[in-house]
Amino acid sequence: MISEKTGKKESINRKIVRMTVPTVVSNISVPLLGLCDTAVAGHMGEERYLAGMAIGSVMVTTMYWLFGFLRAGTSGLTATHYGANYKEGMGVSLRNSMTLAIGIGMLLMAIHSPMLGILQRLMGASPETTELSGVYFSICIKGAVPMMVLTALTGWFIGMQSTATAMAVNIGMSLLNVVATLTLVYGFGLGYEGIAIGTVTSQWIILIPALWLAWRLCKKNDISIETNRIFLDSKEWKHMLDVNSNLFFRSACLIALTVMLYAYSARLGDVEVSSNAVINQLFLFFSYFMDGFAFTGEALTGRYVGAGDTAMLKKSITALLKWTFGITLLFAIFYSLALTPIVRLLSDSEAVAISVGECRVWVALLPVAGALAFIYDGFYIGLTKTRPMLVSTLCGVSLFAILIFTLSHTQWMLWMAFTCYLGLRSGILVSLFPYKKTIIIENRRI
Repeated sequence: MISEKTGKKESINRKIVRMTVPTVVSNISVPLLGLCDTAVAGHMGEERYLAGMAIGSVMVTTMYWLFGFLRAGTSGLTATHYGANYKEGMGVSLRNSMTLAIGIGMLLMAIHSPMLGILQRLMGASPETTELSGVYFSICIKGAVPMMVLTALTGWFIGMQSTATAMAVNIGMSLLNVVATLTLVYGFGLGYEGIAIGTVTSQWIILIPALWLAWRLCKKNDISIETNRIFLDSKEWKHMLDVNSNLFFRSACLIALTVMLYAYSARLGDVEVSSNAVINQLFLFFSYFMDGFAFTGEALTGRYVGAGDTAMLKKSITALLKWTFGITLLFAIFYSLALTPIVRLLSDSEAVAISVGECRVWVALLPVAGALAFIYDGFYIGLTKTRPMLVSTLCGVSLFAILIFTLSHTQWMLWMAFTCYLGLRSGILVSLFPYKKTIIIENRRI
């Protein structure tokens, strides 16, 4: 392989590290920078502000999460065109994904009032918290268009093998959010509303450099975007919608899983709720690393499928699986041996530490059960074969629902069910993967 930057031969492992590190850094740093909003709301003197912001944020995130296919679907399609050096296809992927993103963003802004009512009833918070969450949601939803466009651009950057650009945009938006929030809340005295306005402001501002980076990447690769052909790309639109429809319903399944997880957890008691939050954070930390490798899997798999390079495709998959096994082993050992000190860092409660310790076996097994689900999701997206992802998630969520509604209501059973959900997802994805088939696709021409 030849490195685009140096022109020298680059090993597959070096390429994987170069592409994965920016994503991992972005995954870890963006939530940390996002703590600014929580800290500002938490220092306003009343708990209701923090509660209102937290619930409002969950409602906004849930709506955006449903359309996460804009990233995943775009990255796989773009990567196949990149591998085939099909410049028109790269431009079409960018053009169509941004068109769809703008349409979805405008739709979300148009229907936000009825959606707010539905989401607030589902949350069931106190009247004061419900009112504040509505204020936060109504302001933040004004950033739906830039958020959807940024989601599509992130997928396009990954498909173009430029994960560092995606990282720069994500971290840049988080830094702008910190500056805008502090300025509006303390500089202009906008109070609680200033938190939401700061978030929306950062989203609109970062859109400008993000679009410029996309334009520069198009210019570098001699890609032309003909906006007059947006609605003429029938074959490309059909393929994109086929890919994205599976990802859309998969996201709906994951949202249902999250609702069941938190609803089940809420019935167990305050100590269990707190300890479950700690366990979930440990799983999320593992997912930050695995998402990095999965995004690299999307980019490389799509690239070599498009290029018709079966040898490099198999080599990339093998190397990524080795990295997956290594990272999984490290996390499993780390969580097994250092669980108590980790929990002490996250909570001062002795009861929480004991509660988490009772689920030690599942905490250690979560990475083992879920690792292949993460990395194979990346492979399937790169192949633009997303139906197995929907099937595995639907089966896994169904198993989780059956277990939590039939077994005794304990924290131990909750995480056993979640581990089984991950394991079934992994098993189905591995069993359906076309190892022995020719998975090189034809270059699609419009």
